[in-house]
Amino acid sequence: MKSPHAITALSRFIRIAALLASAACSARAAHAAGSWVKDPSDFPSSPLCGSAEVTLWTCTAQRRTYSLCAQRGALSDPITIQYRVRDRRGRIVLRYPEPMRAPRSVFSYMCSANGDAEVEFTIGQSTYALVDPLRDVSFISVTRDGKELTHRTCSEGHQSLQLNDTMALMRALELPQPN
Repeated sequence: MKSPHAITALSRFIRIAALLASAACSARAAHAAGSWVKDPSDFPSSPLCGSAEVTLWTCTAQRRTYSLCAQRGALSDPITIQYRVRDRRGRIVLRYPEPMRAPRSVFSYMCSANGDAEVEFTIGQSTYALVDPLRDVSFISVTRDGKELTHRTCSEGHQSLQLNDTMALMRALELPQPN
């Protein structure tokens, strides 16, 4: 049995860790005029995103590449975000949304108190979640009617949805939280 002092110290540690994680997700990056991207080298690269775009998230799973691409530019400019999938032969087989439109009408974003972040969107009857766990490998989950249809763990994943620049962008675009 743990001593009362050890339990108090542990609970204090847990509260501080939760506070720090929560602060990280609610932090707003301060940006001067110009691009919303402070340091492009913080972001992963993807062959699916163009030179005028930033790769917000990318994943390789089952010999396919999945990427979330956002335009570079000032937050005062209209910024679009698009999800793209490349097949095994290198062809882009999905662009969403197509045609591109305001991200707020298509995507939702959440960064939880434990540091995990995710972007969700719906295509037809299926809900896609691009999940970026702070302490684990990224994955894609596709659900329909509350049942998981697909779960693809990334063989290469990046924690770029938790970056201050990404969080600042999502807030500036006023993306809602997932339902």
